[in-house]
Formats: sequence, C-alpha cells, structure tokens
Amino acid sequence: MNSVRVPEPAAAVVTAKKKRVSSGTRREKGEQTRRKILNATLKVICRDGVRAVTHRSVAAEADVHLSLTTYYFTDIEQMMKEAFQQFCDASQPDLENALEAAYKYLGSFTRSELRKRETREKICHEMAIMTGRHVYNQIIHNPERLALEQILFNEARLSPEIHKLGVRQREKQIEPLITLCRIFNRKDPEINAELLFGSITSMEYHAVTLHRDEVDEAKIVALLRRLLGWLGGLKSA
Repeated sequence: MNSVRVPEPAAAVVTAKKKRVSSGTRREKGEQTRRKILNATLKVICRDGVRAVTHRSVAAEADVHLSLTTYYFTDIEQMMKEAFQQFCDASQPDLENALEAAYKYLGSFTRSELRKRETREKICHEMAIMTGRHVYNQIIHNPERLALEQILFNEARLSPEIHKLGVRQREKQIEPLITLCRIFNRKDPEINAELLFGSITSMEYHAVTLHRDEVDEAKIVALLRRLLGWLGGLKSA
C-alpha cells in the first residue's frame, strides 16, 4: 500500500520558510562581516606593518565590535593568513588579464618569423610598451596591492602557512613568465623568467615609494626594452 503524505499546515510551512531565509541572511551577513575584518587587516598591514595587527587595531579599522574579530578569528596568525589569501585570490585575475594580451600578441607570429631579427626587435618594442603600461598602471592605481605583495614576500617567515602562501603566490606570477620567455627565447626560460620577474617587481616596489608625478613611464619602458632585448638575444636593444 502506498503511503499518503500528509501536507504540513500552512502556518508551519510559512514558519519553516522564514527560518531558512533568516538562516541564509545571517550566514550572508556573517560572511560580509568576515570579509570586512579581512579587508581591515590588509589595510592595517599596508599602513602600519604586520606587527601592528591586533584584534583591537583591526576592529577599529573595520568599525566593528572587538568581540567580532575574536569570534571569527581565534588568533592573529589565522587572521593574517586568511587576509593574505583573500589578497592573493583577488589579485590573480588582474595578472591573468595582462598576460592574455601578451600571449595573444606573441601567438600571432610563426616559429620562422620568431627567428628573424626584425621580428624580435618588433616584439621587444611592443612587449616593452605593453608591459611598461601594465607596470605603470599598477604603480599609479594599485600601490596598496604592490605594498601588500612586497610585505607578503618579505614577511613570509612569520609562519609556515604564510611562507607557503608567499611561495605559491610567487610561483603563480613566475610560471606564466616562463611560458612567455620560452616563446621569445627557448634557452633557459626559467632563469630568464626569474630575471624578468625580479626586474619588474624591483621597479614596482621602488616606484611605490615615489610620488605619482615622479613615476616615469617612458623610463620604465626603456628599462624593459633593454631587458627584453637582452633576453631575446638582441645585443643592442
């Protein structure tokens, strides 16, 4: 015999729906508060350094009650780790968008064309402009991101977990550069990518300390052109 499902009273159904909506709203509000605390942690790190991060300083920056920071994060290390993780996740799409244009440009040349000096000179010139524009825009529009990235790499010794995060972030940035260097010059692409990464980050981190009017895009492009020309086997770039 088939069992007959007895419908719930209308009032009970409405009450159950209200509880689900209320529970979902609380979770969403909790996530918003959590993100707010993590963003505040990054602001404190960027402005005052990692040693300034306390539950009290983060609560003040986030404009939330002190009890909320201790509720969501049991210790400072967890708070900083998750804040840096959020930062890394948010910065990845920007890097991918910048590299997509470079891949597309390099992919427009055949292997035989890439062996010609005039093609390499053209690539060197265009890639220097593209990369220089990206670096300049990062310096002008995202100085906090560059400062946080530098802090992440420099302060990776704070804990094993933050160290791993810093290593992964660095690898994510170097890996696509290896691909680019392999297309441009097949000899030692890993070493070339390390040189390119180090030069670009050095330019970015130095420029963060300057006033925006002192940042010279033309000089950045010239430096990159010389470096890319050398990596591409051009003696005088």
